[in-house]
Amino acid sequence: MRDSTDAYIEAGQVIAAHGTAGMLKVKALSGDPSGLLSARVVRLSGKGGKGIPEGREFEVRAAQRSGGCAVFALSGVETVEAARDLAGARVFVPRKDLPPPGEDEYYFADLVGCSVVAADGCLVGEVSSVVHGPGHDWLEIRCAANEEALLPFVSEFIREVDMGGRRIVVTPPDGWPHAG
Repeated sequence: MRDSTDAYIEAGQVIAAHGTAGMLKVKALSGDPSGLLSARVVRLSGKGGKGIPEGREFEVRAAQRSGGCAVFALSGVETVEAARDLAGARVFVPRKDLPPPGEDEYYFADLVGCSVVAADGCLVGEVSSVVHGPGHDWLEIRCAANEEALLPFVSEFIREVDMGGRRIVVTPPDGWPHAG
């Protein structure tokens, strides 16, 4: 796990307004919204948030599960129009408000900085970010000469994630820029 001073972890994305009272429907990056429901504060950033300063914090007035999403009532977001303006915003939650990862689990934020090695032990690079995609996520890997390359974060290519050793073992696809 990364340094405990990492105050916020990206945990979801606002996908729509919910109802007519300015509530927000949030899709959890983990696929399970239950971990988000204990958040007392959220920070919204990125796309969306028309007229909202980047990284603004909102107090959570209420949170509930609705299907596969979390629904939040936030102080300062009182109308459906205000909620619609936040669609697409990334949702960050204080690490202290999230449940600790279970055995063989981790937060994507904790992958940043991990060494990436090929199955034969050769160093590929270091994870610089995790890019979220509609079908699957991607590891952005800083390789030789600070070159960046994307590797699909799927079991076909990710063989092991060792959080204790801060190491990810991969078998990149043929033709990948840094395939052995």
